[in-house]
Amino acid sequence: MAVRNKPDARLLCRTLGHAWFPVPAEKASKHGDAMWVRCERCDTERHDDVSRGTGEVWTRQYVYPDGYSHYLDEAFEEAPTRADFRRMLLVDHILESARRSRTIKAVG
Repeated sequence: MAVRNKPDARLLCRTLGHAWFPVPAEKASKHGDAMWVRCERCDTERHDDVSRGTGEVWTRQYVYPDGYSHYLDEAFEEAPTRADFRRMLLVDHILESARRSRTIKAVG
């Protein structure tokens, strides 16, 4: 599985959190019910085994698309914080705004 959306989808998810929606589980739960969700931006999946009686999450596993987990971490000695990701997202936004502004001026 590869990240299908625009490259900054990973940055958005690391900054804002994932945008989960339910998907059918592809295998049965060992402890109760399988509850699977997938992020609509970056395709990360979260697989939960949930107790039928209490609703407690027994196990949780994340399945990341190829290239997701470490695509930014290599530039840092320590794992980036959410604030680091927010700054990266802000820089991307500023650069994109500047690019749009240049395009509009060139057309006008």
